Amino acid sequence: MKSGASMKKWLIVVLAALMVSVCALASAQSYTLGDEADEIATIQTALKQLKLYSGEITGHYGSKTQAAVKAFQKKYALNDDGIAGEDTIKALYEAAGINASSSSGSSSSSSSSASTDSSILRYDIQSEAVRKLQQDLTTLGYYNGTVSGHFGSKTEAAVMNFQKKNGLTADGIAGAKTLAKIATALSASSSSSGSSSSSSSSSSASSTVLKFGTQSDAVRTLQTNLKTLGYYTGSITGNFGNLTKEAVYNFQKANGLSADGIAGTKTLAAIQSKLSGSSSSGSSSSSSSSSSSTQLNTTVTLQKNSSGSEVLKLQNMLTTLGFYSGSKTGNFGDKTQEAVVAYQKSKGLTADGIAGTKTLAAINADIKNGTSSSSGSSSSGSSLSAKASSVLYSNFYTWRTKYSNGEYCTVYDFETGYSWRLRIMSKDAHMDAEPATAEDTAIMLKAFGGKTTWTPKVVWVTFSDGKTYIGSTHDVPHSPQHLTNNNFDGHLCVHFPISMDAAKAIGPYATSHQEAILEGWEATQKLQ
Repeated sequence: MKSGASMKKWLIVVLAALMVSVCALASAQSYTLGDEADEIATIQTALKQLKLYSGEITGHYGSKTQAAVKAFQKKYALNDDGIAGEDTIKALYEAAGINASSSSGSSSSSSSSASTDSSILRYDIQSEAVRKLQQDLTTLGYYNGTVSGHFGSKTEAAVMNFQKKNGLTADGIAGAKTLAKIATALSASSSSSGSSSSSSSSSSASSTVLKFGTQSDAVRTLQTNLKTLGYYTGSITGNFGNLTKEAVYNFQKANGLSADGIAGTKTLAAIQSKLSGSSSSGSSSSSSSSSSSTQLNTTVTLQKNSSGSEVLKLQNMLTTLGFYSGSKTGNFGDKTQEAVVAYQKSKGLTADGIAGTKTLAAINADIKNGTSSSSGSSSSGSSLSAKASSVLYSNFYTWRTKYSNGEYCTVYDFETGYSWRLRIMSKDAHMDAEPATAEDTAIMLKAFGGKTTWTPKVVWVTFSDGKTYIGSTHDVPHSPQHLTNNNFDGHLCVHFPISMDAAKAIGPYATSHQEAILEGWEATQKLQ
């Protein structure tokens, strides 16, 4: 019988042999108390599988994670310092059965189908298989990033989300089981949606039912029609996502239909009826449509409790400028008033929430200037294009002092069309901020798909001088907290461009944000 000391030595030798035989899944980065990173979520998942961790999968290295790492290190005769270094991570992944047998070289082989490729796809791999994986996850409604072939933090988050919803180990690694499950889901999706997404390219086709997850020309037509009617503010993509669903829901609610967010026969017919009514309003209106439909009437005053087409136009224009994120109802309520106040503050106007001559003229000028580069058109695509063309990629350290703590800025998520306001708290390596109101918190949560996550989301942030910078944020509240009436128990971080070397010097979480910003900048340029 072996003594305790010899048994300990034997365990160390076995573990060393195992680690040598495994290709490196973990990075050489060490994680310790207070760190935030995508890989920490994988570490927490592995610890949970080993029954050593009972907390949430957050990506934040807190005291519970540290204690679990220490427990693992003691159990496996490692230095129990509570730091997840390279040796600890390799041993942990091996013990939890997280397959690391595929390197980025082997996974970037010739297979073009992620659903049939036997290799393992994981963070930082770049290949055609990853591109196919991103396409498949987009079709299934889990991925909304750029189909780039690069497995970044967005792809990892999409894989984890798919795994969670399909009873798989949520480690963010697309191995054989995950890829097989994706293939099965795709097969089921194509067989169930064939009739609704195949033949009809018109939203008025009576047999078509358009709902969340559908991708077709019919959805593209639906989005165009809803944008014309003032209900849809996103890009014309042909993909039925959250923003399209909300637009359908609002149209149904405003027109006495069953509000379920599904565009069926009755809803599509009602949309066509509304379009016909708006297009047959007479020659006098058509002759002036090029000016009146895109410019506010500066002879009127719009304020609380006003209603009508000018209020609807005001809401649409403030949405385009990034100040309004509510439903387009044509009724001037609290949310519209807040948007007007925010706009007035950004332009140095009297911030009374009343849209008078000066405010309306300024909005008209901003809209005109924003769309002038698009051959004078204010079509649905051109407003997003104009907005994208004004976004700046600029090193945060060169401009962060221009804006004071306590000021407000507006965050716009160009993927969902949602926007919300933040109050600036501090600016160091990144910007600490808090949602301005409880409503802003609710909108932000919707943009993140109804969940709180450390996974970076690329956004456009507009400051008080009207300048818009690309950035990346999350929606997890953490200490300290300043505002107490916004339903957000802490602050969040907004990262802006810095050099990759600077990001790496700060740590893995800053690096993940910088990677997301680079990917988002590529997407922004494509929108211009």
